[in-house]
Amino acid sequence: MKLEQKIPPVVVFLISVTLMWVTTKVAGFLSFYHSFRLQSLILCVLLGVGVALLGVASFKKHKTSVHPIKTERVVSLVTSGVYQYSRNPMYVGMFFCLVGIVLYTSNPLNILFIALFVWYMNKYQIIPEEAFLTDKFGASYTEYMKTVRRWL
Repeated sequence: MKLEQKIPPVVVFLISVTLMWVTTKVAGFLSFYHSFRLQSLILCVLLGVGVALLGVASFKKHKTSVHPIKTERVVSLVTSGVYQYSRNPMYVGMFFCLVGIVLYTSNPLNILFIALFVWYMNKYQIIPEEAFLTDKFGASYTEYMKTVRRWL
């Protein structure tokens, strides 16, 4: 089965969160204490949700689809707002939330799930999206890719 754009990014994110939770329960002995666990989680989640919502708002403003799998609904190339800094702010938002969970659980094994999330998203979601957008918007998207990073 080809995985390209088959699993919605939110599901990939939730799988990552679940694996972090299970790892923390099973290998909790690897966790270490630090006094700003909760504050770290709250800060990262607020930052992550904020960045992701800015991405959604930009798409809504341009009246184009937020749905990452149903690419036929894409009607415009969004390069303003938060998209001036990242081509994938919604995924960056999920990344920040995962970082917050790692900081909260303080379990170094959970860093692996961030790396797997980024790898999976690049390979099976972002690269296919980029191919679609290059086909749809041509030179406009190619130029945009040259000036704005994929993640940060």
